[in-house]
Amino acid sequence: MKHQDEAAVTLADSATALKNWGITLLAAIFVLLYGAALMGWIKPLSDDQAVKRLEPIIFAIVGYYFGRLPAQQTEKTLKGEIERQTQKADAAQHAKEQALQAREALEEKIKNVRVSLTSSAEVGAVAFSSAEPAEGAAALAQIESLRQKIAMATNLLNV
Repeated sequence: MKHQDEAAVTLADSATALKNWGITLLAAIFVLLYGAALMGWIKPLSDDQAVKRLEPIIFAIVGYYFGRLPAQQTEKTLKGEIERQTQKADAAQHAKEQALQAREALEEKIKNVRVSLTSSAEVGAVAFSSAEPAEGAAALAQIESLRQKIAMATNLLNV
């Protein structure tokens, strides 16, 4: 399908180029005929009144075609630029959305780590404040639990 689109674009470009050359050739013929008529080389138009009546028509034709060809090229260029700018804007919007999603994911991870560390700190503080020498084994178990929660928080940050 892409090959057909490229072929259609190439064919359209060739047709446009052929049309432009044809218009340029036609305008050149009109200019040459006008010049020949002014010089008197063309006998049927040697009448100055006939040449003067044809002069505005020839100038209008030549002016239109030579004015229109650059305008068409400029229009084509501007349309291409608009399309490129639209694609850039779409790409920037997509990148912005991805950055926002990544930011939200990081904020959620940080929130989970804070909750985990806060609960771990509270458990550790209670364990150390109420620990007596006889309860050493229980305090060690709570410390081990605290270490596991800190390791879990670290894992959450690394994911």
